[in-house]
Amino acid sequence: MKHVIVNNYGMFLGLKSQRLTIKQDGNIKNEIALNRIKTIQVLSRGISLSSDLINTCAVRGIKIFFNTFNSFSALHAIYEHKSVQVRKNQFLKCDTIDGLELARKLIIGKLKNQRATLLYSSRNIKDEKKDRVIDLFDTSIVQLKNAKDISKEYIMGVEGVSASYYFEYLRTMQLFPTSFKYRTKRHSEEITNIALNYGYAILFNFIYKSCTNAGLEPYCGVLHSVRSAKPSLILDIMEEYRSFVVDRNVIKLRSKLSKMKPENFDKIKKELATAILSTLTKKYKYNHKKLTLESIIQRQIYKISGYFCESAKYKSYIFRW
Repeated sequence: MKHVIVNNYGMFLGLKSQRLTIKQDGNIKNEIALNRIKTIQVLSRGISLSSDLINTCAVRGIKIFFNTFNSFSALHAIYEHKSVQVRKNQFLKCDTIDGLELARKLIIGKLKNQRATLLYSSRNIKDEKKDRVIDLFDTSIVQLKNAKDISKEYIMGVEGVSASYYFEYLRTMQLFPTSFKYRTKRHSEEITNIALNYGYAILFNFIYKSCTNAGLEPYCGVLHSVRSAKPSLILDIMEEYRSFVVDRNVIKLRSKLSKMKPENFDKIKKELATAILSTLTKKYKYNHKKLTLESIIQRQIYKISGYFCESAKYKSYIFRW
C-alpha cells in the first residue's frame, strides 16, 4: 500500500478507471491503482483535485490531507465519525487525573526517544557534552516518573527544559547545519527548521489517520491546550515519534541542507519525504513480532483508545539503537 505525496505546484489529481492520475501541464506523470493507496498528502499550494477522485477516495476510506506551512485540513468520510462512545469517554477523561497520567506517559516516551536519537546520531562521537546531556535526560525522565502531584504545567516544564538541551546539543555538535540556531515553527526562514516543519507535517497526517481509525477525537487532547481548530490530541501523540521519524532523517541530510538556501528547499522535499516514508514502512520489533512502524503507531493509538474506554495501561513505544 502506498502513501502518495504531491508537492509540486500546478499538478492535477484525477480519476481514470479506479486509478489515480497525476498530471502536470496536461501530461500524465503517474497512474496508481486506488486499491494500492492508503493516503494522499497534498503539501503545496496550486494543486487541483477532481470531485470524482474525492468522492471515490471517501467511499474507499482513502484519506486526503492538505498541508502548507500555515494551515492543515483533511477530508473525511461520514462513517468515520460514528465512534460516539469512544469519544464520550475521551471527553470525560481528558481533564481528569487519567488525562494527566496519559500526558505523563507520552512525554516520558518522547524524552526516551529523544535520548535514543541523540545516542544513535552521535554514536561515533566521544565527548563530555554527550555524557552530560544524556545524564540530563535521565534525570528528567526519573523526575517525571516519580513526581507525585503532576499538572500540565509541570509536565510541559520538564518537556520544555529537555527540548532546549536536546536542540542545543544537535546545534553544538553540528548534527544540524550551522545555520540552525534555535527551533522555530511557522514562517521559519532557516533551512533546518523548514525541513523539520515539513517532516512534522507528514508525520502529523499519519497520526491523524490513525486517530480517526481508532475513533478518537483529534481536537481533544490531554496536554496541548484545547481550542478551536487546534488538533490537540494529534500534537500530543506526535511527541513520541518526532525525534526518530523526522529529526533523525533531517540529521542524515545535514550535509545537503547546509549547502542549500531556504528558497531552494523544494529541491530536497522529495528526498526527505521518501526518507520519512521509508522509516514509517520499515519493520521494527513490537511485542515479539516484526511490524512496520506505521502499523506500530496504529496499534499504539488503539491502546490510547482502550485507555480512555477501559482504563487499560498505556506504555510508549521506545526506539532502540
